[in-house]
Amino acid sequence: MDRFDVVAADAVSLAVWVDGGGPPLVVVHGSIQDHTVSAPLVAELRADFTTFAMDRRGFGASGDGGEYVIERDFEDVAAVVDAVATRSGPVVLWGHSYGAGCAMGAAARTGNVSHLVLYEPGLGLTYPAGWIEAVERVVAAGDYENAVVMLFRDILGFSEEQIEARRGDPEWPGRVATAPTIAREARAEQEWVYRPGAFASVSAPTLLLSGSESPPEVKSATDAAAAAIRGARVHVLEGHAHIAHREHPAMVADLIRRFIAP
Repeated sequence: MDRFDVVAADAVSLAVWVDGGGPPLVVVHGSIQDHTVSAPLVAELRADFTTFAMDRRGFGASGDGGEYVIERDFEDVAAVVDAVATRSGPVVLWGHSYGAGCAMGAAARTGNVSHLVLYEPGLGLTYPAGWIEAVERVVAAGDYENAVVMLFRDILGFSEEQIEARRGDPEWPGRVATAPTIAREARAEQEWVYRPGAFASVSAPTLLLSGSESPPEVKSATDAAAAAIRGARVHVLEGHAHIAHREHPAMVADLIRRFIAP
């Protein structure tokens, strides 16, 4: 992969990884993972698109700023979209989970998005009482791995067997390293309130993906995102939950192709 960097509004450097050939598609990852988590989907798309997979602030090769607010992530994604559009024209914008919320916020800040694809954005997601504070205590004690386990178990509904399987993944150490970002992103989601008209400026055709097996709270957050964007529609991934783009990337890639087909 090639790489270039985009400078955010607050001077944070954002790494962007380029692969494939064709129309531009910007990829925004979710929590506890950098751009490499999107590799299976990028592999399926590279024959048809030039993919631009960014590392969000605090992840991978990107820098981080001072006090965090989610609007910085919105601005970051918009800055990457605009930088790519300068090279290649309007982009397809894909976001997963927390990254889908960031992509939503970006699409309201730039006119360079041709199509918007959001997989279960978490804006407005409610966390169990005391959970965020518990994660903060665990991270403060240096038990980063337990913080990641708490997210998989308590929020995403993974079984112990599924979590153990994740521990065997080569990317597990990288996930553990991102533990300090978990609480700040969870708090940003939980404190989010959809203001009337906040996404009225999003004009790109918008598709939201929702897993039939995802937790009810995640489905509700997806529905709230769809209601906030004029003309958005929801496609239910039957038999799948929150990570179909990793478990069945060819299926998700085909959905993207069909959505943007003229």
